[in-house]
Amino acid sequence: MGGYLSTPISIKKYIKIPPRKLISGFLHINVVNHSDNDDASETGKFVDAYEYYRGKIADGTISGSSNADQYSADPWRAQTISNFADVSRSNKFLNFGDYDCLLFWVAGGMTLQEPLFTGSAKSTSFLSNGGYADTTSGKWFEGINDYCQNFIKYDLVSRINNGYGHAVLNDSEAYKGTLAITKNEFTSDELGISGHDSTATPSMGASASYVQAEMDKSCSEIGGHFKKHIVSTGSYSNSGDGVINLSNGNENTFFPPVQSVEVYGTHRLNIVSQTGTTASGSTELFSIYTAGGFHHTDFWNLIIDIKMRGYDDGYSGGGTSQADKEWFKSRTNVSFQPFGETANFSISDTEHTS
Repeated sequence: MGGYLSTPISIKKYIKIPPRKLISGFLHINVVNHSDNDDASETGKFVDAYEYYRGKIADGTISGSSNADQYSADPWRAQTISNFADVSRSNKFLNFGDYDCLLFWVAGGMTLQEPLFTGSAKSTSFLSNGGYADTTSGKWFEGINDYCQNFIKYDLVSRINNGYGHAVLNDSEAYKGTLAITKNEFTSDELGISGHDSTATPSMGASASYVQAEMDKSCSEIGGHFKKHIVSTGSYSNSGDGVINLSNGNENTFFPPVQSVEVYGTHRLNIVSQTGTTASGSTELFSIYTAGGFHHTDFWNLIIDIKMRGYDDGYSGGGTSQADKEWFKSRTNVSFQPFGETANFSISDTEHTS
């Protein structure tokens, strides 16, 4: 049994970058259904995601009313077979169409510096008298405040996939084939460039006259925080080979596996603590220099966090949990082309530690 999870699977890529280096550049993310899924003759390998799930519902293998079942829960929501038009893709080996390609503009960086300490460093005698386990002199403090700051921002430039036509095909939102990724725009109106609140949510007001007045404005007179929820972009030419015309909305019924993407910076930091007894009573002290504590200020990790749609294989209902499997095995490739003060970097599947 399984169920759709609001908490997706994270596939992370790590790039090691020096501190206080301003970078900007294009980030490419390509995710495609794995070629292992091309062989329909092998058990557990499926030609087409949509066709597979529809077939399971049609042959009665699963119950559309069972929300605990991985096949009928979100994003499929299969109450009856009539909710799913037959796209007739069985044994046509078209699962390659279940891809998701995203292009982001990434800019910013991260500042790293030594933390601010509360109180003076404690001596070995102070620590010994207080019964502290680690008595390394000059390494323990009453408080440690870290002010290293991530300044990375990212903007979705384009997203292309073939999974946005399910509502057109079925005349229903029963099948949520693709989840949108949000693009933020902060704008000002032409008359109030110096004073307009670009973070305010644009409002049409309550009165009909106000609505009409806003509609009569030119684009240069409207400001605020606008959000676009991008499912897919791009055009298709039917001059190429193939029986599926992807210029028609109801032909775009594949399964893009990406749920969302986040890009941010982190650094290596571990503040450890120990407790002893002083004149003030039980007192906790902190360190980044000993007993397993550390703080790296010579580099930071740019993290590209690709959240894949998945389910919990052991789910039995009664709430959400962490997805542990993708809906379908996929391949993920990332390319980052930064311009700025650093040219050499490496992309890793694990966090850089040195």
